[in-house]
Amino acid sequence: MSGRDLMKAAMRRKPTPRIPTMPQICHDTPTRIYAANDGVDWIDGMAGCVEDPNVIYDYVIRLVEEIDCDGLRLFIKPDPMRVTREGDTLVVVDESGARIGVIDIEGGGAFRPDSPPASVQTLEEAEKRCAELVDRFSDEKLEMLKRARDRVPDRFVASSPLGMTMNTYTALRGRELAMIDLYDRPSFVQDVFEIQVEAAIEQAERLLSTGIDAFYIGDPAASASLISPQHFERFCLPAYQRFCRRFRDDPVLIYIHVCGNSAPILEMLADTGADAVEPLDPLGGVSVADAKRRIGERVALMGGVNTLTLALGSPEEVAEEAKTKCREGGPRGYILAAGDMVPPRTPLENLKALVAVVHANGMTIRSHASQAP
Repeated sequence: MSGRDLMKAAMRRKPTPRIPTMPQICHDTPTRIYAANDGVDWIDGMAGCVEDPNVIYDYVIRLVEEIDCDGLRLFIKPDPMRVTREGDTLVVVDESGARIGVIDIEGGGAFRPDSPPASVQTLEEAEKRCAELVDRFSDEKLEMLKRARDRVPDRFVASSPLGMTMNTYTALRGRELAMIDLYDRPSFVQDVFEIQVEAAIEQAERLLSTGIDAFYIGDPAASASLISPQHFERFCLPAYQRFCRRFRDDPVLIYIHVCGNSAPILEMLADTGADAVEPLDPLGGVSVADAKRRIGERVALMGGVNTLTLALGSPEEVAEEAKTKCREGGPRGYILAAGDMVPPRTPLENLKALVAVVHANGMTIRSHASQAP
């Protein structure tokens, strides 16, 4: 089976000859690994990605092919921006050369504007902003993604629409107002979530033309560690369920990412209709073994390897932890991956050690249940 086929089977919780792996690599990791080989330091490498976002695909695919993992994420890229380097800071400038923001080089390469957009106050404003987000999935960018996808035909590729719950809502309203709104303006939150879901569905429908295998949906820790399970159930769960229902009859798969302490909402994550739940972050208190007991008969599981081990541990320590997670999550319906995005400072040797575990052990990695006397 190809890596693509292995990932599809695992997400459907079917038997596979070995556990697949999809580490969850962002472009900042391969930029740090390869920039020096390309004659620049990693900050200049990040600058190159900002000025020509197509380079992002090159970096990610290069690393994926070297470590030989089964799946990867390729997202629609932002518009090119002009940057100047000031020490270790990448400053974004407009056509006149005036500063408009910075690149968060330690946080994945996102643009941080000096003057963020004003908080939306009405549903009409929310609709306009979400429509602008949909328009960013232009035919040109979709074609760029399709070409990148075609470069790895035997690997499983996921891409993502906008965050349909707290991630986008906090961008529209601001972090503090977003949290207050859960209590003071619940009807407004629900109405904006409906707008966001429609925008996410429209983006996802456009993504289907690129030949991807899965949608990555979800939110960062705001959906687990920063809001209550009751708020998640009231506001977030219906939004995810609506999205998943729309694509239930399509061959595309869906995995939901909620990092942080998702343990209190694992059953609700399984209720979304997604095919897999990740990243099972141990730093947030989540256990692969516990998730397997609670929801492993309903959805596939992905993740669980401590990101600190990946970034700071030895290859031997990474391999040992990877074997433990495979025993806890496998042998069926588990995908070996990091407990969140792979840290940018992760050594190449550690990623190779992670992937080597599944290639070397195959089905000799048995679940804890299968080892019971």
